[in-house]
Amino acid sequence: MDINVIGTAKDFRTDTDIIYATILIDDYLELVGEDFSEFYIQRKKENHKAYKRLERDILAGTLLPSITLAIKPDYVSEISEIIKRKDFQELEKALSKKGIVNILDGLQRTYILKELKKSNKEFKEGQTLLLEFWLEDDIKHLIYRLIVLNSGQKPMSMRHQVELLFLTIKETLEKDIEGLEIYLERDEGRRDRPRKYSLDRLVTAYQSFMTKSPEVKRDNIVAAKMVEDEILDSDEESLDDNFKAFKRYLEIYADLDTEMNKIYKNGKANWFADENVMNSFFAALSDFGSISDSRRKRIDTALNNLLNVIKNSESEEDPLALEKFNEIKSGLNPKKDNVGFATRKLLVSSFKEFFREEGEKTLEACWVAEAE
Repeated sequence: MDINVIGTAKDFRTDTDIIYATILIDDYLELVGEDFSEFYIQRKKENHKAYKRLERDILAGTLLPSITLAIKPDYVSEISEIIKRKDFQELEKALSKKGIVNILDGLQRTYILKELKKSNKEFKEGQTLLLEFWLEDDIKHLIYRLIVLNSGQKPMSMRHQVELLFLTIKETLEKDIEGLEIYLERDEGRRDRPRKYSLDRLVTAYQSFMTKSPEVKRDNIVAAKMVEDEILDSDEESLDDNFKAFKRYLEIYADLDTEMNKIYKNGKANWFADENVMNSFFAALSDFGSISDSRRKRIDTALNNLLNVIKNSESEEDPLALEKFNEIKSGLNPKKDNVGFATRKLLVSSFKEFFREEGEKTLEACWVAEAE
């Protein structure tokens, strides 16, 4: 594999090193490997007419726009030291290691290149790609770069920006939260224990936390844009504080999940992995806790009380009153209500009531009180 480093740059605002390089197409496909799209969720291979034209252009020898790769956080420090020494030969060797990059921009182009290679099409001799490597190991800077800076440069949805963030920090999250495992949505059957969540669920949970709403797929485009614009107006410190809060609550959420699995069996044991539950829980946390410190203290007290209630329950008991919750849910009229929306509304309002009462009011009482 032959990577040719042509230069470096520095983002002085975040002190981020950037490397520019060229690489032969065959070598690039070897660099990203067979599983280059492993943790992408929605952005699977697309089939646009324009891509057929692009295939022909590639075979004719066109130079594609640069592909942006992120060096995984565990390797950033090592490569940054090489940059300081200005040893391009050693830098090229370090960048040639497999499994150290994620694709941030260029996934569809990579799909096309891979398909052309698989169909035994030949690229022009010496045909290269331009690569841009980002070296960022500070989550605070990653959040700001991916969610705010990127929004002004490319027509990318907030959902995809959050996916990129979690793709990049997946391993860091798993290290920071004991026992956490993030797996692919298509491997749903793999959830065989608590503290295991699909990447898709965590992405929408964080999006719900940021927007203070479980409705991550809003029909009202104007309302959705207003919420996203408010987030994009946030400064770096605010985004960092928000993510740290999410991570702290995720750790508590995983603890609740662990204790729940000691009490509940079968499908109920996976209640905390349900998309509606996750999105509603984190939306309620953010919305209720955004008002004041006193409210955030109420949340902490409520969650601590809930954890103790579950810990002190016997296996035959129902500390979360899921029987009552399911009874209320089954009473929703699908002809009258959007069941998914009504379920999330019940969950959010009940969780907020539970937080407001600092966990002194049982979840069963909250389910009943908030049922319409």
